Parts: sequence; C-alpha cells; structure tokens
Amino acid sequence: MTTCLNHQRSHEFICYQCNSLMCSKCISFHNKDHPNHSEWEHIDDIKDSLSTLKLDDIIDTTTTTTNNNNHINNDSTNNSNNYNINSQIIIKLKALWESLRSSTSLYQTLTATENEIKQHFEQLHQYLIREEHKLQRDIINDKHTIENQIDDNIINLKYLLNVINVFNKLNNNDISNNSSNNSGDDSNEINNSYENQSDIEDATSLYSTTTIMESITTSSSLQSFINDNSQTLFNDYLDIFNIEELLKQHSNDSTSLLLDIIHKYNKSTAITNNNDNSLSSYKLTIKQLDYDQLDSIIERSIRLDRIESPISTTTNNNENKQLYIFTTHKSKGATLINTSNNYSFEELQFDYQFFGTYTSSVSVGEYIYIFGGDTNDSKWIRISAKSKSIEHIGDIRGINGDVNMSACYDGRNHIYLVNGSNKNRINRFNIKTMKFQSYYQLLDEYGQQVSSMIFKGSLYSMSYNKNKIFQLDLIDRTITDHQIDFKPSSACHDNNGNFYMLDILSKRFIKYNVETKQTTNLNGVPDTSGYQTFVMYHRESPTSSFIYSFGYSRVCNFKYSIESDQCEPFLRDIKNTNRSWCACASTSISL
Repeated sequence: MTTCLNHQRSHEFICYQCNSLMCSKCISFHNKDHPNHSEWEHIDDIKDSLSTLKLDDIIDTTTTTTNNNNHINNDSTNNSNNYNINSQIIIKLKALWESLRSSTSLYQTLTATENEIKQHFEQLHQYLIREEHKLQRDIINDKHTIENQIDDNIINLKYLLNVINVFNKLNNNDISNNSSNNSGDDSNEINNSYENQSDIEDATSLYSTTTIMESITTSSSLQSFINDNSQTLFNDYLDIFNIEELLKQHSNDSTSLLLDIIHKYNKSTAITNNNDNSLSSYKLTIKQLDYDQLDSIIERSIRLDRIESPISTTTNNNENKQLYIFTTHKSKGATLINTSNNYSFEELQFDYQFFGTYTSSVSVGEYIYIFGGDTNDSKWIRISAKSKSIEHIGDIRGINGDVNMSACYDGRNHIYLVNGSNKNRINRFNIKTMKFQSYYQLLDEYGQQVSSMIFKGSLYSMSYNKNKIFQLDLIDRTITDHQIDFKPSSACHDNNGNFYMLDILSKRFIKYNVETKQTTNLNGVPDTSGYQTFVMYHRESPTSSFIYSFGYSRVCNFKYSIESDQCEPFLRDIKNTNRSWCACASTSISL
C-alpha cells in the first residue's frame, strides 16, 4: 500500500471528486478544507463492496418501478449477496450500464424513426417515378417504332443502292469485263464513292440508331449521308445479284434484267411508309412548381418534433446559447436583455426610428428583421444581436412599404408581411435573395393586423380591435374566417398554435388556440394606469416560457409566466423610454 508523504502513514482513503489519496489523518483535514466533497471511501469498504459484487445485480434501474427500487434498497442491508449501494465504483458501474442501455435504446429508436422517414419519402419517390413513366410511356413506344422504321428504311436504301449499282454496270458494259477477268473491279460505282473498299469489315452492327440519326441530321443530302457512312452502313453495297447468270436468263436483255430486279425488290421488300399515321408528336406544357406549397404539403404529411432526451450528457447545447429580449423605443435605440444571465441588460443606440414597427419584426437566429415604420415605410433593416449593430439597411422594392405590417416567419426562406395601414394584401420577403414579392390579395374587411403566425401549413392573422382571425391555407390559398369574442389591442404567439392577447377595453388577458378554437382567460392583467401595453412571447427554457410587455413607460413593463399563470412587474429600473408601437423580438446568440 502506498504511503502518505506528509504523515508517513498508509493511504486508506480516496476522494473521487478531487481524485486524492489520503491517510487516516489526511481525511480529517480534507473534510475541513472541502466540506462539499462527500464522495470518498475507505479501502476496506471498497474491497468489501467488490468482494460481494455480482454483475448480474447491475441492472437498468430506469426500467424498474419506484416500489421495486425501494424494495431492493431496503433489502440490501440484510442480503449478503447484495453489494454496498453507496460504493462509488458500484455507482459508476451502474451509471455506465444505465447509460449504455439508454444510449442503445435511443439509438434503436432513432434508427426506427429514420427508417420510417426513409419509407415515407420512398413512397413519394416511387409515386414520382410512376408518374414520370406514365407520361413517358407513349413517347418511348413511338420512339421504338421510329427506330424500327429507320432500320427498315436503311435496309431498303441499301437494296436500292445495289439496284443503282447494277444499272451503272449494265449501262457501262461492265459485263464483258466481269466475264473475261472476273476481277471484281467496281470503278464505276455511284460518284466513285466506294473505291478501295475491299477488306473492310461490315460495320453496320457498330452503328446505333442514335448515331444514324445524328448522321442524317448533319448530312446536307443523301449523297453526303452515303459518303459519310461508306465504310460502315454501306460497306456491304457489293453486288448481291449474279448479273451474268441473270443476263443469260433474259437473253442478254439488260432492260428486262433491270425490270426483273426491281420487280423482285418490290415483291420481297416491304417499303416502309415514312408518314406512319400511328405516330404522333406531343405538346408538353410544364408549370413551374411552387416549392413553398410543396414544402407545406410535405410538412403536413410528415413531422419530426424534438423531445427531451432521456440521456444525461455532460455537454448541453443550451449552455453555449444565450437567450435575449430585443426591445426598441422611440429614441432611436434598443435594449438587449439577457434572460440567460439574471436579466442583465445593455442599452444600444441606432440611427433609425422604430416607431410603427411593433408587429413588423421577426427573429431568425441571432438576426432581427424589421420592416417599414412611421418614418421608414420604404426601408427594411437586419440587426445582429451578436454584433449589436445594424448589418443591413435596404429599400422595400416590388411592393409598397407600410407602417405596422404584421410579420411572421415560415421557418425556411420567407417572411410574410400582412396588411398594415395600406390593407388588403399579403406580401413576402425572401431572406436568401433579399427580394420582395406580392403573394395574396385580401378582401377589404380585416384592417390592420396585430399578430400573425404560420402553423401547420396555414397563415393565421389576428385583426387589431376586431372580432376576427383569418386563416390562409398556404397550399391552395383559400381563406377561412374565425370569429372571436374579444378585440385584441396587442397580441403575440408561440409559433405552436397559441395566440396571447390583451383586450384593453374589457381588461382581459386571453389565450386562443387556433386548432381547438378554445379561449382561455388568463390571470395576468397588468395595471398600466390606462396606457396600452404591447406583448411579446419569449421561451427561456424547455420548461418555462413568458409573455413580456412594454409600452409608453416603465409602468407597462410586466412579465407573465405561462406555466404558473402569474404576472409580476418586470425591469422597472430600465430606461424610462416610450416603447409603444416599437419592435420587440425574442432572439438567441450562440457563444
């Protein structure tokens, strides 16, 4: 056993938290210096626990009920076969085994989910393939017919070229030469294009129909086509007729012989009709897909939601992300509130007027997009919460700018802008191309919108001080109206189907769910001394989310807990600036 250098005693203890070996005297000093270090053991206890250890007893307790666990723990002191449950080695063994079991179970679950996603899109892929083949079927059949037709025509063309070659021989009295020396001299072939072609292998089979058609397309005449293919397609032009024997049969009458050859050609060869009425041309009409609608259709058919992992890990992505509230005011400034750091805040100054932008801001990652405004109706800006600066100021082009346009983000490429002072329209902005476009023409009945949200393929928008919400289906672009029994003066949403709104006339604070159409009265009704407040949603953790309010002065600042349904004053020591009708957003910064 190793010895303590300070006390010349044997080491008997180990502290697992600082990984120190200690003697019996060291342990007393260690306990005084480190009162929080409770994970230490004596070597005798370690040996005792190892001597009674049975690996069969190391089970996944996460699958065992609480009652069973209590039973095991209570019996452990009386059962000699059970190990000391407090042994750190045993605890680590149990933790490792439970982690392995949990990791394996999660991995298998993820694999099963991955396969379900794959099968879902495989069905979509197979459907697209079937539709593709359905459209191509007639064209492929017609192409096959044309290929056969071209092959037949080439055969007929070669036969006729042989007839022409025979005519030239008969016309030039080559028969006597053939009879006298049988040399096979073919010097008078068509335009002498076939000279010196002996010993060339028949290469017809080397030419595909596609290659033949390419040659036909590039040839200016039949003669040029024959010349270009003289060593392949038409290399077998040589005399297929026994002319000498045929002349004898026709009493050396070349005219009779020529007619007979043509007659036999007509009789033995079916001339292909080049204008086959069974073939058709086609007119193809292609309408460019609206990929945003396609995305919505796919999102409706399959959805993947992240749930809390059962595995405890030492690295948490949320530890590297800070959550903020970004709220602007009329004095050309903003306040950045760190909700991950005890609500510390920082005042920022921008050369930009934010009045008239309350409903016109959207957060995408660390960026806050703000559109229009009272004095900047034709401008849009992008502010980085990380750099705490305006990174881009652009002109609103292609659509009319406005004041208090209601903005919402589809989670992909587009921010939708609903109404404003100039009503009856929905436009959208592409965050990748930075371009605006008109999207939908509304009826003249909705007015200015106080909050808009995209949820499950539809855009929901709530009218300011009206008993009306409309739903725009982003796939078929149809409008559905929903009547409500309150008139919101300010509102926000959680991107998950819930609107939270204030009705200052009836002094009500309300939650409305767009799926169930259910209205819930909430307890948080702040005393704002008659001033209108403007609410925003902010999720601070997986288990806590809040509605914050800002307005004319600090008296409008409140914080409402959705989980506890309780409201309290918030940041009353913040700069006393008018924040009414000014942009605010929930954002995050990765460190």
